[in-house]
Amino acid sequence: MIKIGIIGAGRLGSFHAEKIVAHSEFELVGVMDTDIVASERLAVKHKVKSFDKLENILNNVDAVVLAAPTALHYEIGKTALQYGKHLLMEKPLCDNAACGDELVKLSSKNNLVFQVGHIEEFNPAWQDAKKHIIEFSDNEPILIDTVRTSGYTFRSTDIGTTFDMMIHDIDLVLSIVQHDAISINAAGFNIIGGKHEDIASVNVKFENGTVANLFSSRVANNATRTMRITTKNGNVDIDFAKRTLLLQKINADVKSGKFAPKRILNEDITKIQPTFMQEFFVTAKIENESVDALALEVDDFANAIKNGKTPRVTGERGLKAIKLAEKFLTSMKIN
Repeated sequence: MIKIGIIGAGRLGSFHAEKIVAHSEFELVGVMDTDIVASERLAVKHKVKSFDKLENILNNVDAVVLAAPTALHYEIGKTALQYGKHLLMEKPLCDNAACGDELVKLSSKNNLVFQVGHIEEFNPAWQDAKKHIIEFSDNEPILIDTVRTSGYTFRSTDIGTTFDMMIHDIDLVLSIVQHDAISINAAGFNIIGGKHEDIASVNVKFENGTVANLFSSRVANNATRTMRITTKNGNVDIDFAKRTLLLQKINADVKSGKFAPKRILNEDITKIQPTFMQEFFVTAKIENESVDALALEVDDFANAIKNGKTPRVTGERGLKAIKLAEKFLTSMKIN
């Protein structure tokens, strides 16, 4: 059994605790939080110990789930890795790339599993979508549009929506676009008050010609988690919340130029136009069954520790996301 502790007894920590106590490879040893009441409440619920000092919990576990506020990720994560503990850190990895880079290097030096909790990687709609994105893109530039919105939750106020929400989409975009960003135009502003942006909009162009438009808001009336991938061969629309895909595949006759304005007769247009989109731009909807993405993430962590497998979302991958997010914030300040 892998002895594990949870640092952070809030909403995220409690969710992780549920999955860990149900997992056959983990033994939940204890929890710790600066909110002693919350820590003791979670400990009582799962019949484990509530620790009051970081070194005490680290001395009793093999691995740690870090679900504390982002501002604490660096110091706690660094200490955990220095103690030789495998680490599953909630997203984002850190609130700045320099600290994130140090943690990644430390985990590598100590030969430890370092996983970042970008949970959309475990969404079945995304797993399905990647197959079609590869098929449709044919290694050519693509267009990406993402929207991620929610109402204000009064959580994660130590970071803005770019690191809090958009970071999910940044991670997914970078997982399919293996090229550097060459231009960024971003804008964002605060609504609630404080120093962090609550709304952010970004246009980024990559060196292969791919263009991504990302939008996030944590002060929206509706919750939305969508992505559209547009290619010359078809489109993929993903609804992460509903776990659905809408595919539009372009017929070979269209791609060959058969219906180009100079090649089609006017008398034929009247016959073709009424059913043209339905016949030559075929759509299909794919619905995926509900899964427990957090349980899959925890299982991935256990597999990485026990069997030496590379986790799906490594520290290196999490670092790439915050490096680009930092560039977005820099652009917002300029604009």
